[in-house]
Amino acid sequence: MPFDLHGLAWHRSIGKLILQLDRPAFWSSLVRVLNAYVPIDNWVVLIFSNQQVEVVSFPEVADAQEVDALLHRYVTGLYLLDPFYIANREQPQSGFFHLLDIAPEYFLETEYYHQYFAQYISTDEAQYNVQLDADRTLCISIGSKTRFSQEQITMLDLIKPWVTALMQQRMNFEIDVEKNHGEPPPWQETLAQLGAQLTTRESDVLRLLLSGFSNKEIAGKLSLSTETIKVHRRNLYAKLNIKSQSELFARFFMAKQEAHTAS
Repeated sequence: MPFDLHGLAWHRSIGKLILQLDRPAFWSSLVRVLNAYVPIDNWVVLIFSNQQVEVVSFPEVADAQEVDALLHRYVTGLYLLDPFYIANREQPQSGFFHLLDIAPEYFLETEYYHQYFAQYISTDEAQYNVQLDADRTLCISIGSKTRFSQEQITMLDLIKPWVTALMQQRMNFEIDVEKNHGEPPPWQETLAQLGAQLTTRESDVLRLLLSGFSNKEIAGKLSLSTETIKVHRRNLYAKLNIKSQSELFARFFMAKQEAHTAS
């Protein structure tokens, strides 16, 4: 559907959304409005914070496998490798963000991409963020099986003030945001088990490596030389007795997932 901010259909849609603010169907209604202008195949509403991710809402029609992946894989640790989460924790802020603008250089080669994104989000993703306080950010993430066009991204960015304002107002009626029933995030637990085996800098490099950032990108983020990052990487692999990024991913995440599957 062609987009026109002055069009009668748009104003009717916004009016209906305002009436839905205090009703359980608000989030799905918001997605339906957006879906009239861009292809949306999956969505989720989350709250990012330093210690965890809280699930606020997701489609009622989502199948059991998709819900299980969200609650028992993403929420329990994979979120730490999500480019949107990483970007938000580095610079918490409200706004509209597109995957292509924040994904690391080797995102398509990461275990996060193969184990989660490609299966449950598919091809492209965009996100509206609303900063709730110094730590928490409310997010609505929309995924698509096709690449968003530049025209669609421009349109989504254009309506950002409308969408983020509605998201902010919705929080006045959002009583229960504790809908994630997964296990506590394992990242800090796994690092704690390693004790003094890793230095603080090695832990920083580890997280960025898992997220798909190249040595050059990590060097820029940590204000270090590329050669220094290579040294930290070699030391990490030696201390953990691993030889690849896939093994690194398995060390921190797959054991938890396999334990859940077995139970």
